[in-house]
Amino acid sequence: MFLRRLAGVGYRVATSPLGIFTGGGAIVGGIAAQPYLGNQKDFFSHKFIVEKGKDPDAIVDFYSTEEFLQILGIFPFAISFVLAGVKWEEDRENAMNVWNMMNISFDITDKEEEIDGETVTTYFNKRERFVNYIPGTKILLWDQVHNFGFRRKSDGRIEVEHQGESFYGPWPVSFGVRLHAMYVIWAVQRHINSPLFGSEDLEAVEEQRSNIPLVAFNDYVGTLKAELSKVRADQFLNKQSTAKTDATLEKLTRLQKMDTIPVTRVTRLRRGVSVNSDSTTVRIGDPEAQNAIRAALRELDKIEGSQAAAKALRDMLENAEAPTTEAAKKEIRRRSSQVISVTG
Repeated sequence: MFLRRLAGVGYRVATSPLGIFTGGGAIVGGIAAQPYLGNQKDFFSHKFIVEKGKDPDAIVDFYSTEEFLQILGIFPFAISFVLAGVKWEEDRENAMNVWNMMNISFDITDKEEEIDGETVTTYFNKRERFVNYIPGTKILLWDQVHNFGFRRKSDGRIEVEHQGESFYGPWPVSFGVRLHAMYVIWAVQRHINSPLFGSEDLEAVEEQRSNIPLVAFNDYVGTLKAELSKVRADQFLNKQSTAKTDATLEKLTRLQKMDTIPVTRVTRLRRGVSVNSDSTTVRIGDPEAQNAIRAALRELDKIEGSQAAAKALRDMLENAEAPTTEAAKKEIRRRSSQVISVTG
């Protein structure tokens, strides 16, 4: 009934003189903007500096294999959908057709130099082109080219860059592409700059790579617990009741130990070889979990003008370090291929 009423209100607004004028103006404006915004060059560029001690060859392996796809695809079901429809083209190298609706092709360029008696990769770039069509036709939807790679700076540091070389298609789509690129560079930075990256613990590395949002969320919960523990200490010293804070801390601890739910199959990308691995989706959508987070934020909101709560959220989004909490590290080691979904 609510949806029907809402639809009725929307219809009346849309068919009113003001609604028709506004809608018509938006359509005309969108069409007029297409020639300028629908064909763009260098439409995004994101960079970060790799921490010292990281092996350039490990970064090359990351971008050259299906490892990067796990982050690029974000969700296991999206990766499964794409890989299930992959058909490698016989007449072109490094090119594939996906469900007869998208063509993907790539080429790799690298450069090696001898530094201090060792051969070091000083430049690497993977250039990928994605061409999307209306399914079953050759009618073009959009055509985009991205570059992923790194270069060694004069001071020895490694700078990773993701760049949108070109985009041709409906201009609103380009904004979605930019948002996706922002997530990808955030996740890649967090993964590459983590202590696990390049280590010999391949199982833990893959678990982390498949769990970037989950790792970030667990680290966020760990930060909330640390800040809330400070609040409890102040309450105890001031002889105030700590019962409510203790209850919230207990709920946050249970939240970090939450069991996983349904398993989804994911096919790894290897030409000519299909390797299946389990992927688990974790949904923090139950009321108790949501209430625990909200209760913690309310407590932190009372101190330092909510700076503690803002800092916790900022750390989750910006910190490129691996999780600092032991609970988060244990979660990485014991869970495989999980994706966090926070709702509400």
